[in-house]
Amino acid sequence: MGISDANFAATKVTASADGLAHARQFTRCHLLRWGLEGTVVDDVTSVMGELTANAVRHTPTAEDGAWLALATSPRTVVCIVLDPSPQQPAPRTADYPATDGRGLTVVAGLSAVWGWSPQGQGKAVWARILI
Repeated sequence: MGISDANFAATKVTASADGLAHARQFTRCHLLRWGLEGTVVDDVTSVMGELTANAVRHTPTAEDGAWLALATSPRTVVCIVLDPSPQQPAPRTADYPATDGRGLTVVAGLSAVWGWSPQGQGKAVWARILI
């Protein structure tokens, strides 16, 4: 993939509000450390936040949590979230007053491409954002 070791980071988060906050902080911190700035940092942080929120929602217990990985190449940032749920991610059409159901639509709008693959008993959901 053309990704150097210097631009790869991973962490585990719990399935909790604290886990979601950690995911956003982890993402923003590493992107800034790697010299990225502006709307790219905001977009990638939003994508990682949405992918993590979905993982947390479908994780059986807080302790199970999810693994996050973040990597860069010269023209892209890749966000990957691994969680223990085998449930396939599927974009939904949210009703107007609903407060959820838009996450994968946000991911699709901010990323060049996104997808998922089975991983053991769970799955990996990923998105590639152009820099």
